Amino acid sequence: MNQDGKIIEVFLFHRVSVSPRPRFVPFFRIFGLLRLYLALIVGSVVILSVAGCGYHFAGTGGQAPGNINSIAVDNLQNRTAEGGIETIFTNAIINEFIRWKRLEVRPRREADAVMGGSVARISTSVASRRAAKTTLTTRVTVTLSLTLTDVDTEEILWQNRSLSYYEEYVETGDALTTRRLRTEAIRRIAVWLAEKIHQDIFEEF
Repeated sequence: MNQDGKIIEVFLFHRVSVSPRPRFVPFFRIFGLLRLYLALIVGSVVILSVAGCGYHFAGTGGQAPGNINSIAVDNLQNRTAEGGIETIFTNAIINEFIRWKRLEVRPRREADAVMGGSVARISTSVASRRAAKTTLTTRVTVTLSLTLTDVDTEEILWQNRSLSYYEEYVETGDALTTRRLRTEAIRRIAVWLAEKIHQDIFEEF
């Protein structure tokens, strides 16, 4: 109350400190992080286990038979009626060894081992038909007979006398086009078998 008898209202303000509200982390985020950490741990354990057991990726593990360091690839013999097929498969095998660089490809007189053999068989069969007497797709199968021999001792280091694979091509009705498709199918077979040969030589030892 002042001197004039009037009532003076006094307002008191009290400062209240409010703690920040704790940030809420959704459960699915926590669960996702836990899964990520677990996956990393399991992956590390698997990699270490695989390395410890001597496993490896195809084409990268094992060692060459006889501890050879170089290889020569003779021109394959052609025991089929398919002209030039031996060149396709010889080149495919050479290119596969050059690509991996695990054995140096050298002339026969400078190599530790030599691979030789033949294109033993080629056969065709109907894969599908458009009509009763019209072939739509033809399957061609090629079989190789191969031997890897130590140059010095003439010991057979590796061999496979019935290595085969097949591909299919379309019968277009045009002789030139069909012939081209057939040759392309044979080249695919050559590439696949060359990869198989390289893998088998190292994986078996």
